[in-house]
Amino acid sequence: MKLVKIYRRYTLVTLALVILLGIFLFYNIIMYFVHQSDNHTLLEFKENLELYIDETGKLPSNSLLNKGRITHCKLDEGLEIEPHFADTVVYSRFKDENVVYRTLTYSQKTPQGNVRITLWQTSMDTEDLISAVILSLISLFILYVLFSLWWNRWFVRRIWRPFYQVLNQLNSVDLNKRNKIVIDACDVDEFKTLTDVSNRMLQRIYEDYTTLQGLTETTSHELQTPLSVIKAKIEMLQQDQSITEKQFEQVKSLEMAVDRLIRVNRFLLMLARINNNQFIDVEKVSLNMCVDEFLSSYDDFIELKGIKVRKYYTEGFTLMIHPQLGEILISNLLSNAIRYNIKDGWLAIYFTKTSMKIVNTYGNIIPPGDLFARFKRSQGEKDSTGLGLSIVDTICKKNGLNVNIIVSTDEFAIEITKCIDCRRL
Repeated sequence: MKLVKIYRRYTLVTLALVILLGIFLFYNIIMYFVHQSDNHTLLEFKENLELYIDETGKLPSNSLLNKGRITHCKLDEGLEIEPHFADTVVYSRFKDENVVYRTLTYSQKTPQGNVRITLWQTSMDTEDLISAVILSLISLFILYVLFSLWWNRWFVRRIWRPFYQVLNQLNSVDLNKRNKIVIDACDVDEFKTLTDVSNRMLQRIYEDYTTLQGLTETTSHELQTPLSVIKAKIEMLQQDQSITEKQFEQVKSLEMAVDRLIRVNRFLLMLARINNNQFIDVEKVSLNMCVDEFLSSYDDFIELKGIKVRKYYTEGFTLMIHPQLGEILISNLLSNAIRYNIKDGWLAIYFTKTSMKIVNTYGNIIPPGDLFARFKRSQGEKDSTGLGLSIVDTICKKNGLNVNIIVSTDEFAIEITKCIDCRRL
């Protein structure tokens, strides 16, 4: 999930919780100020009433005064009531509903005796207040959501632009091109730091990669001469008439080990050359023709193993690739399909304009893990270098091809397809 969506989700959840808490707080704050306003009005009403009593010497009876009203009753002499405020509900015949009143009750000595006086002031209805608070906060929530959608869009495009620039450039880093991360002018220190750290990290990766490439290629070149000398010496030993049969078997075993070392060295050198982009001269190559040439060369071996070959050529599959790489690609694919096939098995080759698929029966146990990894071999295949599929994968990546392995119970398939940019061929 994208960071913006996570941020938006947590923001909306937090805002919803804040609004729920805000409804409670907002209601109590408004009710506090409403009560304070009503209390001040009632106290002013009380002062006016006391002034009226002092001037007239009597109490008003059920009369209106300052938009309020008064009720009173006699009290026993000496009984005093401390002024206190309260809320009450009275039915209004005019509104045909209950009306909320704020009251002030206290005792007052008048010429008529000691009386209890209650002053009444209409107040805000609690239900109306709750509805107003809820509607106000819900409206605020909706406005925030609508605004946040626009804000997040602008926020991502403007504020987070350097971050996505770094991400996209890291995603397209090519070790051979030595890309450097560059972002637009930015005022955010964290993004500047991210760019600097990424460039330092890439620089070390480039240096290590160059060192490893040089080491692989140099080692492969240096091994060629001693391996060739060892191979020649072994051949001379095999021709020596004085060696025993047991010694001959040991020399034969040594020759097989040296042959495998030579193949591994050759494959490693090939991988180094491919990674170093030494096959840069490309031309239009028909893989259909490469397959036909390979099958023609291995016809005797295929017949000896009893493998039935089926070709399904819908259209020609052509690539812009170095001719030698095209031959190596087909050679490795078909060599594996023949080597690991079963006796009297079959091999099917499918071609379309944009894809190639090789399917064969399979008799070995498929090793776990990534089959494109280097030195990944099937069990029982001592002569295998484990580099064939790794070379196939490297050639495909360098030439914009997608390669996929499909394994079933007794079938093994490799499919190679052109990427979108390559389908113009």
